[in-house]
Amino acid sequence: MLAEIISSSFIGVNGYIVNVEVDISNGLPNFSIVGMGDTAIAESRERIRPAIKNSGIDLLPKRIVVNLSPADISKKGASFDLPIAVGILASLNVVKKEKLKNYMIIGELSLGGEIKGTRGIINNVITAKENLLEGIIIPYENAKEASMISGIKIIPVKNIKEIIKFLNGEIEINIDIKKEVEKIEYNIDFDEVKGQTKAKRGIEISAAGGHNIFMSGSPGSGKSMLAKRIITILPKMTEKEIIESTKIHSISGYLTKGNPIINRRPFRTPHHTSSDVALIGGGRFPRPGEISLAHNGVLFLDEMPEFSRKVLEVLRQPLEDKKVSIARANFNTEFPADFILVGTSNPCPCGFLYEDLNSPRQCTCSATQIRNYQNKLSGPIMDRMDLNLEIKRLNEDELLRYEKGESSESIKKRVENAREHQKKRGKTNANLTNKDLKKYCKLDLESEEILKMASRNLGLSARGFDKILKVARTIADLENAKNIKKGHVIEAISYRR
Repeated sequence: MLAEIISSSFIGVNGYIVNVEVDISNGLPNFSIVGMGDTAIAESRERIRPAIKNSGIDLLPKRIVVNLSPADISKKGASFDLPIAVGILASLNVVKKEKLKNYMIIGELSLGGEIKGTRGIINNVITAKENLLEGIIIPYENAKEASMISGIKIIPVKNIKEIIKFLNGEIEINIDIKKEVEKIEYNIDFDEVKGQTKAKRGIEISAAGGHNIFMSGSPGSGKSMLAKRIITILPKMTEKEIIESTKIHSISGYLTKGNPIINRRPFRTPHHTSSDVALIGGGRFPRPGEISLAHNGVLFLDEMPEFSRKVLEVLRQPLEDKKVSIARANFNTEFPADFILVGTSNPCPCGFLYEDLNSPRQCTCSATQIRNYQNKLSGPIMDRMDLNLEIKRLNEDELLRYEKGESSESIKKRVENAREHQKKRGKTNANLTNKDLKKYCKLDLESEEILKMASRNLGLSARGFDKILKVARTIADLENAKNIKKGHVIEAISYRR
C-alpha cells in the first residue's frame, strides 16, 4: 500500500518540498531508500525499525521501498526519519491518511521512538507556510525556534506514540511558547575604556552607519578591546533580522536548547588560520561560512595581516554585494552576508611605528620591512574599509586615571537615533547606492572644494570618494543635521588613509 508524506529540505538557506513516498508490499523482506540521500538517510533504516518496534508496533517482514522526490536533488540529514516512519505506519493503516496532505513532517528518531531535534527547522516552517500547508509537525525541542514564524500551525511532538494519536484525531496538540522580551546585556562596556577618544568616535560612526572599520596601532593600545565593544552599541535586531540570522545559524547546527533564537547581533571572530571555505562557506553540501554567520552583526578579523592573502581576497565581492554566491555542478545557492567588518593590525613587524620619540619602545623596523608588512593587506581590501584609525598606546598618566568614560548605553542611544534617520531612506548609509548619494549626500560649494582637494592629495579611487560621502552622511545623522556640512566632510576625510 502506498502512502505519501510531505517533508522538506534546503539548499543554502532556501527550502524546498520533498515528497516522501512509501510503498509496502509482499515479497522478499527488504528496506530500500532511493532519491539521492546521504549516509545519514541511508542509515535511517536502522533507526526506524527499532523506533517503531519500541513504540509497541509490530513491523512484519515486508518489502519496503521509500522514494524521496524530487529524486535528482541530493538530500542530507536525519530529519527524514520521522516522515519515513509515518509513511510506513500509514501504509500499515496504523495512522489515518486524512491529515497527511495538510501537514509537513520533520524529525529525527531515536531507537526508543523519541523524536529528536533537527537543524534548519525555521527554514522548514517557512517552506511549509509558503506552500500554503495547514501546519508542520516538528520535534518538541525545536518548538521555540519554530514559533518565530506566525500564520501556520506548529505541532511539536515528543515521540511516535504522540504523533500517531494526533494523526488519528485522538488528541489535540497546541504550542504554548511565551514570547518574552529578553533584555540584552553584555559583560563589557565602553565606560571601561580609558582614553582613545578618537577611536571611540570612529567606532560610534561605524556602528551608526554600518561602516567597515580598520584599526592600526601598537601592541597593547586597546585595538581588540575597542573592537569587541562595538557589539554593545549596535541597535537591537528587528524581527526580520532575527529570523534571517536564526535561519543561518539553524542550518549550521549552532542553535541549542538554551539559545534557540538569535536575538542578539552576531559577533564572529575567526582565527587567522581559517581557510577561505571556512570564511566564505561551501563544501559538497554548501554551508554558511563565517561571513554569513556574521550577517546582521560583526565580523572581527584580529591581526588581519596574519590571515593568508587568499583568504582576505575572497572578502572583496561579499563586501560589495552583501551576499556570497556558491556554484556547484547541479545547483547555485546564495548566503546573505551583510555585516560590519572590523579589522586590526600592528603598523609594522615590531608594532611600535606610531610611538613617540620619547617612548621607551622605539620602532626597529627598516622601511622595507614596514612596506612589506603593510603590503600584506592589498589596496582593494583597504579601499573597502570606510574608516581607518591609527591608535597609540596610553601614557602612564592616562593609565592611572580611574574615572569612568561614556557608557555603551549612552553611545547606543545616539547610534539608534542616527539609524532612525537611515530607516527613512530604507537602508544604512554604508549601503547607499550612487543614486542615493546624489539624493542624500549633496554638498555645498565649500565642501565640494575640500573633497576635491582631498581626492587629489590622497589619490582616492571612486570607491574611496563615495565612502567619504557615506561616512559624512553618518556624521551628519549623528548630529541630526539634514544636510552634510563642511565639518562633517573634514572629519570623514580624516578617517581615510
